[in-house]
Amino acid sequence: MNKSRRDFIETAAKVSLAGSMLSTVGFSPAIQQFGKSRISASDQIRIGVIGTGGRGTGLIRLLHDIEGMSVVACCDILPFRLDDALAHAAPEAKGYADYRKILDDASIDAVIISTPLYLHYQMAKDAVEAGKHIYCEKTMTFTIDEAQKLGKLLDGSPNLFQVGYQHRYNPLYAKVKELINGEDFGHLGHIECYWNRNGDWRRPVPDPKFERIINWRMYREYSGGMMAELSSHQMNIINWMVGRSPSQVMGTGGIDYWKDGRETFDNIHAMFSYENGLKVNCTCLTTNAQMGFQMRFYGKNATIQIAQEEQEYVARLYIEPRYLADVRSAAGVDAVSGASEKWSKGEPIQLFKDALGKEDAEPTGHALRSFGECIRENRKPAVGYE
Repeated sequence: MNKSRRDFIETAAKVSLAGSMLSTVGFSPAIQQFGKSRISASDQIRIGVIGTGGRGTGLIRLLHDIEGMSVVACCDILPFRLDDALAHAAPEAKGYADYRKILDDASIDAVIISTPLYLHYQMAKDAVEAGKHIYCEKTMTFTIDEAQKLGKLLDGSPNLFQVGYQHRYNPLYAKVKELINGEDFGHLGHIECYWNRNGDWRRPVPDPKFERIINWRMYREYSGGMMAELSSHQMNIINWMVGRSPSQVMGTGGIDYWKDGRETFDNIHAMFSYENGLKVNCTCLTTNAQMGFQMRFYGKNATIQIAQEEQEYVARLYIEPRYLADVRSAAGVDAVSGASEKWSKGEPIQLFKDALGKEDAEPTGHALRSFGECIRENRKPAVGYE
């Protein structure tokens, strides 16, 4: 067995997500650790949040702990949600029912758009024209035509536009990207993605008149359903990892269990094909939580599994038996004998876990911190409009 092949397995067997590893995949210290910022208190980025439902208010809570970023305005059409958001914003924050009031405020540097999907395009367009930096929750727009028109507008804008695919800011994915693109992982032919739960995917509604406003994800007029809200996170990661986009897609789904008036599917199954032969399967269920959030990358010589387990993200490595035979015959195999024993039983070894630390397993804080740093340093975000 050649040295590079042996090194691949020895490294995989001993790897941990230490700071030295992160530095090899290009993460700055500010992105590696979600804590105190280098930004001085006098260099505040003043932010307005448009849409303060569960997601918007969650973002405000995270921003509260990021030094140098201050939420000074909030907008929502539901007064009780606006009041809740303002309770977590800066003491001087103002509340509005009309988002254009935020855009008219010249003292506000940036806006976060965390409204239902169908509103993204018009709000983002208005924010660009108002000269604001923008963090727009995924997906960027409701339609392809809207995305193309917004992209053309942003091509001529000096302001930052970041899309809220927060998983891209988890260092775990960067390391997996490095491994699957290595020669010794072997040909990557298949990827499986799961985002399964056992529940109706609804939010509680205090009054039936708010049903379509609060549970907008259930209605085709406002939402792209589970593919847009869930699986698009995984597809964004995959396209980045493999450096290309799919050329074909086929899928199915239905409203097969939750007969509650919803219009978007309660289960989806899609297969994406790439020109190099790669096939990606995406599954979302609402009637069985087995597999949970998971991604599996199948190479000729190995498989890497990424899973969310409670508040941790875990990556595990399985080695193909044929490939393992080469390891056992190699010199220096004692260094990985424990891993070799596990693999021979069909068991994985854990590559790394809890990539963001026990206090912040959710990568959104890193995405927001990066948004602020990109504004100050005038650099492009990891997930832009392109």
